[in-house]
Parts: sequence; structure tokens; C-alpha cells
Amino acid sequence: MPARRFHCLTLGCRINQYETQALREAWAAHGLAETDDPARAGVILVNSCAVTAKAVAGLRAALRRLARQNPGARLVLTGCAARDHGPELARSFPGLVAVPQARKAELLAGPPPAGALPAGPGAPPGPAPRSFPPFAVRGAARARAVVMVQDGCSQRCAYCIVPLTRGGPVSREPGAVAAEVQALFAAGWREAVLSGINLRQYGLGQGRDFWDLLAEVDAALAPRWAGRARLRLSSLDPSQLGPKALDTLGAARLVCPHLHLSLQSLAPAVLRRMGRGHYGPEGVARAVADLGAVWPLFGLGADILTGFPGETDDEFRQTLAACAMLPLSYAHVFPYSPRPGTEAAGMPGQVPGPEKTARATALRAVAQAAGRAFARRAAALPEVSVILEYGDPERGVSEHFTPCRLTRPAPGAAPRDLVRARPAGVRGAGLAVTPAPDSTTQSARPDGGEPQDDPC
Repeated sequence: MPARRFHCLTLGCRINQYETQALREAWAAHGLAETDDPARAGVILVNSCAVTAKAVAGLRAALRRLARQNPGARLVLTGCAARDHGPELARSFPGLVAVPQARKAELLAGPPPAGALPAGPGAPPGPAPRSFPPFAVRGAARARAVVMVQDGCSQRCAYCIVPLTRGGPVSREPGAVAAEVQALFAAGWREAVLSGINLRQYGLGQGRDFWDLLAEVDAALAPRWAGRARLRLSSLDPSQLGPKALDTLGAARLVCPHLHLSLQSLAPAVLRRMGRGHYGPEGVARAVADLGAVWPLFGLGADILTGFPGETDDEFRQTLAACAMLPLSYAHVFPYSPRPGTEAAGMPGQVPGPEKTARATALRAVAQAAGRAFARRAAALPEVSVILEYGDPERGVSEHFTPCRLTRPAPGAAPRDLVRARPAGVRGAGLAVTPAPDSTTQSARPDGGEPQDDPC
């Protein structure tokens, strides 16, 4: 029956991906069946993002598309857009139920009843949870599994809506993280991404930090899984890259040589206006250079925000020049968009749209050139390890987070497998790779036992 079928659409960050996975598993345990076709679903769950105006516009477009495909389905909206945009969207989509972020865990009990009221305009997100929300997963919808280790943020960057939608920071116990990663590896996933809203605030007030967590998880899992599976880290605050970070990364046996930094800007005055004056361009450059002693080659990504209120031409050029000096392999560049309820939305000196777009274009050009240069360095490696993606058995991602295209299929390999391959050339900012003749594919078979080597 359609009423017992549901469809999921996830927009936004890795944490949303993780929470959607936890909800789909919970709903399946309650007897509902997931369908990939929204037209066949009785309930459609939309896990939303509100970090930019573009994200909210994308949400509206997605809801219109889903309503056309299945006008009789009940739409359940949750995530960061549900609190402030739920009332407006409920007027456009009768029957839509908005469940704000602070109440998302209630959905683990099943879809909300029809007629449940959306959040009111300007309503608070509810009290910050006192403990980590009860989300947990046994699998993932993608070839690389996400493991949520931290939620919430109290940093209150001037441009960011997330503290208003997710509340204050909470952290997951290291033992629970290690157990979930172990179960995912045993079930066939070969990469797990340790993710949080603000990993800098992991363990805040508990006498530990993210590097303590990473050391504990790596020590627990490396004896069995080193060389067979791997950990990747999601976005880090640049200030986290101190001596303890370098020591932890140098000792870790499972961590991919790849970091993604939430830079946002590298102009000191802009960072101060953003509420991010706890790091600067010199410290970032020094930390990245020191990381070269730990990893001779590593992927480096960054989030960069252009056109923040008051950003002058000179301040933009500071960011552009500092980024050009970093060994970036890619960057996510976003023109600033005002978010209601944030400090920056009312700041003077709002940068005109065309100027923000031009600055983003210039930054992307720098990042793309750096990415091609990185790919050339990676092409000189004797070997890389590639996680094969779903949908295309000849496409994957290396340990450096470099996109890879296999020149021929790896015999016996399947999505989620970890394949040893030799670089055969550069493809833009990615690599063409050939499965090594003597390679082994770390199979994604969910046998739960000691992983076996399959000859390629």
C-alpha cells in the first residue's frame, strides 16, 4: 500500500545524510518500505538545509517537483529550514508537516501524524539537547559511510544560521563511535567519514577534544582494519591544527591523508567581523606546511565565503593571495547570502551581487588551477587506493579525495570496494588509474567476519 511506502530526499551536509540514514533504518524497522520513486510513496521525507539562500531556493524547487510527481503524498519537512520556513511552505503545500531540527529525533518513532502543526514563525528551535541525539546507523546510502560524532554549535559566526537551528554542541562517546565504525566496516563499507557540525567543539566541557576521539577510534580499529579500510575527517576549524593534531595524525593508521578546512576568509579583518578571529592566514599557512612532515602528499580542501559585508577589494585580494599560496586540491566557494536572524544580515557594507559573483569566480579559478597542479603531483605516485562509487563501477575517490576514473574495470570489484590502482594520467583535477596487476580488492561483502582478500 502506498501509505506504507516512503521516499527520502536529503539536501545539504553530511550530517543530514547521516540523520536521514538513521531515520530510514528506523522507519523500515517500524514496517515501512522505502521506494526510490517518489510517485509511489505515501510519505516523503525532506531533510533540508538553510545555510544559504540558494539552499532554501533549492528546497522550494524540490518540494514543487515532488508535489507534481505525487500530489497525494504527505510531505514531512525537517532539517535546518523547517523552523523558519515551515509556515511559509505549509501555505504553499497544504498538508506539509514541518518538524524543526531540535525535534528531528522524534521522527525515529515514525512519520508524524497528518495535521501536525509546523513550527511557528520565529519560534525557538527548542532547548539544546543535553546529550547526543539517539541517531545511529547500520549502513549508508553511499559508498562512503558517514558517522556523526558531534552536533550543534555555540560559536555564533556572524553569517551562520546553524546555532539557531541545531542548538548548542553535544558530543558522542568515543566507544559508541568506534562501535559504529566497526559495524560499518564489518558490514562491507570500507570508508567512514567522521563528521560533526563543529568538530572544534567536540568534547567541550568534558576534558577531551576531537583528537582524543580520533586517537581512541584509530587505536581500537587499526589492529584489524589498517590497510583494509579507512577513516576520513570532515570539515575542521583551522585552529584545530596544532601540535596535538599533528601528533595524532602522524600516529594514526586508518586516517586518509586529506583535510578539509573551514577557512571562510583569509583576510584578518574579515575574519574578525565574521567572529572567526581565532585564526589567521599566517597560522593556517604554518599549520599546512607542518602537516607536510606528517603526510608527504595530502589532499587539502577548503570552504571560502566571498563578499562578506564590508569586504573591500584589498581584503578580497588578501584572501585570494593567501589561497594561492596553499597547496589546495579543491575548494568550495560560496558568495555570501544574508540569513535572517544572523548578525551579518544587518551589517553595513553589503557587497553587490555582481561583485560577489566576480570574486567567487576568481577564487574558483585559483582553486581549479591548484587542483590541477595537485592532480599532477598525485599522478607521480606509484599507487593509490580507490573506493568505488555506486552507479559507475569505474569511478571512485582516492585516499587524497582525488576523483579517479579506472581505465578498465577491476576484476571482481563492486561499489564500496577498496581497489589498489596505479595512476595512468591526469583528468582535469582528477586521475585516470589502472588497477594494479597484483592488487587486491578489499571486498564489501557483508560477512561480518575477518575481511578476505579477493585477487584482482
